[in-house]
Amino acid sequence: MRLLNKYLPPVGGAAGPEFWERWRIERIRHAALHGLEEPLYTGVSRRGRLLDRLEVLGIKPEEVKALAEKLGPEGIDRLDVDVGLDFAGVKLRVPVYLGDMSFGALSGNPNIALARAADAAGAVVGVGEGGLHPEVAKSRNIVIQWASGRFGVDRDMLRRGIAVNIKIGQGAKPGIGGHLPSRKVVGEIAKLRRLPPGTEALSPAPHHDIYSIEDLAQRVRMLREFTGKPVLVKTAATNQVGFVALGTARADAMGIIVDGAGAGTGATPKIVRDHIGIPIDYAVPVVHDLLVDNGLRDGFIVIGGGMVSAAEDILKLVLLGADMAMMGTAALIAMGCIMCHLCNTGKCPTALTNSLDSPLRLDIDWAVARTVNWLRAVERGLKLFTYLLGEDSLHKLRGRRELLRLHNADPEVASVLGVELAEPGSVAWYGDPREEPVPREVYAEAKTPVLGMGGYVPGYTAPAERPIDLLRIEAAQVTRPPVDPYREEIDISVRLPDGTVYEAPIGVPCIDPALREAAEALGYPLDCELLERPYAAAVPPGSEPPPGTTVVIVDEELRGRLGRSKPWLEEWIVRLDDGYWRDGIRDTVALVAAGDLRHAADVYKLVALGADIVVVRRSLRWLSRKLAGEPYERRREAYENTLIELGWELRLLMGAGGLTSYQSLQGNRWLLRSLDGEVARRLDVAVAGR
Repeated sequence: MRLLNKYLPPVGGAAGPEFWERWRIERIRHAALHGLEEPLYTGVSRRGRLLDRLEVLGIKPEEVKALAEKLGPEGIDRLDVDVGLDFAGVKLRVPVYLGDMSFGALSGNPNIALARAADAAGAVVGVGEGGLHPEVAKSRNIVIQWASGRFGVDRDMLRRGIAVNIKIGQGAKPGIGGHLPSRKVVGEIAKLRRLPPGTEALSPAPHHDIYSIEDLAQRVRMLREFTGKPVLVKTAATNQVGFVALGTARADAMGIIVDGAGAGTGATPKIVRDHIGIPIDYAVPVVHDLLVDNGLRDGFIVIGGGMVSAAEDILKLVLLGADMAMMGTAALIAMGCIMCHLCNTGKCPTALTNSLDSPLRLDIDWAVARTVNWLRAVERGLKLFTYLLGEDSLHKLRGRRELLRLHNADPEVASVLGVELAEPGSVAWYGDPREEPVPREVYAEAKTPVLGMGGYVPGYTAPAERPIDLLRIEAAQVTRPPVDPYREEIDISVRLPDGTVYEAPIGVPCIDPALREAAEALGYPLDCELLERPYAAAVPPGSEPPPGTTVVIVDEELRGRLGRSKPWLEEWIVRLDDGYWRDGIRDTVALVAAGDLRHAADVYKLVALGADIVVVRRSLRWLSRKLAGEPYERRREAYENTLIELGWELRLLMGAGGLTSYQSLQGNRWLLRSLDGEVARRLDVAVAGR
């Protein structure tokens, strides 16, 4: 066995843009080594999270730096400023909830280190789903999780912490259940979860005894009475999260944990991580305002998480309306995470998420020291900010949005946050995300791409390629149940007005006979056959089809020299769909979107905007080039694997939203929210948080 007690070179951002860039990793490491963040305050950014675009009046980077240098860590400690709070009868020194990371997602020693660091630094830690490590159980400031899988849960476990957390959802995978790959279910992990070694640990999407706000309230009261402990509810940030918060507060729960898009995880399907849920900065103001408006805010704790990296992030979340921040990934970085995204493989090079049979182990004492130092740095940053704002308690700053100004955003987004817009601009950030269109595991093995960690939100923390990347898919949580595609049937077949039925709304380009055969075998529509139908016409975005057309193919490749001066493909689908409904002929026209489209999320979003069929060209053309020269049968098999996976990922997205049928998705723009006001207006969807 080899103990790891040093930092390895970080790789965050090496594979493409993401939130956890190297400079953020280095800032956390500096705090973990020296007890003070550097830089403490970064000012206003022109892109990225809304938190990065928020200015705090009265705080300037140069003034923060000068005061920190003058006082030093010890001087900051002596400031008569309280940044802690009472949590389940325990007085915390720093308002930080350390993730909900299970023994299994982490490899044991990191779990122990987090628990000991929370006790030492006056924070609190969630133990996650999957049983309680016996060494973690010796710590005081732990919160026990009651999740849908109930792995390892018993009466003794539920009574061991200072509080219980009902996990409804998490930011990295809203609307689907937890997932621990079979390769990690071994030894003590399998024993604590009460599973046979090598079993895939898949938690159901919903709790099968929680299908409504009333059910949730009953479980809150039951657990409180059964354990004698206060109860929290953890949910992903979605547009209905405010109503979940109201129901939670009315059930006399202690508080709610709202986990935003981009949050970390041990394993999640990439398609879910990248496209479902909304960021925490959109969600916290909505939750706070609903609680205030209903007289339920006092005495109720709101914890915000998802890409929270530093004291300045916590300050801004508090000003938006939170009481605490959940920080999981940042804590792992303090203990050595290099952001290589191998968490789900069991091959973590920093001994944080590796399998139990690995000879590499994290040095617990070293990890505790680094994490305590980092938490002290966060505490000092918050004390300094609170002092500069003229208050003696961070709690007095909760919901003080008059101290915030939003830059580089639009009025609609500023209205969601309830802050003044200081500098108009666009949230959308366009560029090249450098993604491989079809991973090898898809076309060679028919496997769903699964990743560890978060930090990726298209158009927000990484560049978008097109406007639909700014659209976030709504997940079902409590207000209606999600549907588990692993256990329940989800029908994605589509019926055209002439009675033709296809097995999926995923259109296939006629570019290779092997691809054509694969599509026909699966019952997927071919773009060339759609165009050959009677009364079919292909038009570029911005052009009206001839009168009497019953199959309208909006093809962005027909733009020609006009290029992007024409409307967006997604925008023209919305306009045609609305027009056909107004004219009373929508049920006689098949509307097809065709263009440089990539994955199941493009299909979901364009169908929700009004399309009947979506032709996915980019990924299939890329694959045809990749397979050039391969034998026919091998090409056909690779195409078939890819098409099957596209259909499966569409089912994952629909299930997360509580949909059992394609008919419930088609034209249902309520299922979408935009991170950008201009995109929202042009695509006739609401802004996130509305």
